Amino acid sequence: MSLRLQINLLITGLMLAFIAVLLAMQIASARKSVLEEISASNAVATRVFSAFISPADVGSGEMLRAMLQRLGRVRSTEVTLRDARGQVVYQSPPSTYKAGRSAPGWYADLVTPEQMIQQFPLLDGELSVEANASRAVLDGWDDTRRLLMIGLAALLLVQWLVLWRVGRATQPLRRIVQSLESMERGHYHTRLPRLPGKESEAIGSAFNRMAQSIEDNIDARRIAAEAQVHLRQSRELANLVELRMEDERRQIARELHDETSQSVTAIHSLALSLSRRADVDEPTQRVAGIIASAAGHLHDVVHQMIPRLRPLALDNLGLADAIQNQIDEWRLQHPRVRIEATLDELPDALDERVTLAAFRIVQEACSNALRHAGAGRIVLSLRVQAGALCVSVADDGDGLAGDWTTRGGFGVRGMRERAQILGGELNIDNRSPRGTEVSARLPLGAGA
Repeated sequence: MSLRLQINLLITGLMLAFIAVLLAMQIASARKSVLEEISASNAVATRVFSAFISPADVGSGEMLRAMLQRLGRVRSTEVTLRDARGQVVYQSPPSTYKAGRSAPGWYADLVTPEQMIQQFPLLDGELSVEANASRAVLDGWDDTRRLLMIGLAALLLVQWLVLWRVGRATQPLRRIVQSLESMERGHYHTRLPRLPGKESEAIGSAFNRMAQSIEDNIDARRIAAEAQVHLRQSRELANLVELRMEDERRQIARELHDETSQSVTAIHSLALSLSRRADVDEPTQRVAGIIASAAGHLHDVVHQMIPRLRPLALDNLGLADAIQNQIDEWRLQHPRVRIEATLDELPDALDERVTLAAFRIVQEACSNALRHAGAGRIVLSLRVQAGALCVSVADDGDGLAGDWTTRGGFGVRGMRERAQILGGELNIDNRSPRGTEVSARLPLGAGA
């Protein structure tokens, strides 16, 4: 039900209630007037007839009838004369006031009082004086009908005014509804003009603000969705690049191990053998010794580069053994640093991307602690928890500098990017009282 119809029904109900109250008051007033009218008329007629009519004075009904005929019609009174046998010998003539008309029965029943009859016995009959309220009731009905006509005319006029005024007042609301329907159809650029009326203007302003907010939100979501697509594409590209780089590193590491390392070893052995031969002159022995020393140094450099490029144990033995081999090398290179490791049992079919990310994060975090933090103790843990591989590297070094987030570093960015590509996360925090902790969570299903 529309607001306009509700207001119209409310006004109509109030008007009908008001007319009903006026009608009830009019009927009550008419009943009182009719009662006063017939009471007064009956009292006057009764006093008149009581003054000159007496059974002892009236010897014949003929004289009384002649007198009544001369008297004629008495207002609101019916006079009836009967003889000794009860036959009507005289009856008041009909009223000429509003002759031929009468009030509706239901109205007459509402306003007509109880019957008032006065009887005067005579020597040869009886005189009856009865109140007749029909004309007074008709007057009351005419007044009531006039009031009803005025009330209905006023009702129609008020209805027309209400329809016109409410129509104008609700016109902005219809405009607002149309705009809301337009918004529902996806036209988020819809705006309302300045609407008449204080309330309508406030609603229009709120609607425009809401529409602008929705449009901005949609634009922001679209931009965010595009950025997310670009980010996903960038991460996929970065992942492909990383996989290709790791494949190249694996090939380079194997070539260094299988080809370069063996060649360097052969050169070292030949040069060392040449430097120890007795049939070779001293300058040649000296040059051969230099070559053997350089080949030995090159052999050490190659063997140091291989784990950094791609630890062969990662392919041959698995993540835990590769990390343990790396820890053993760190212990040899840094004998004064205490390195503790807790490596839980890992799944057999661990995804290569997760394995590689975990190893690189451990490698980078431990290298930073050994090279830059001045750590004396490093605690490393690797465990599976809640469907993810959790990596933690904590040290007792100098901790993070105050501006480390602004200065950043390729190592930290690389660790975080590796975790994010797999849908995981990486956190770096200072420890209490000193030191740094690097923790990463890598979902095991990342490679699916």
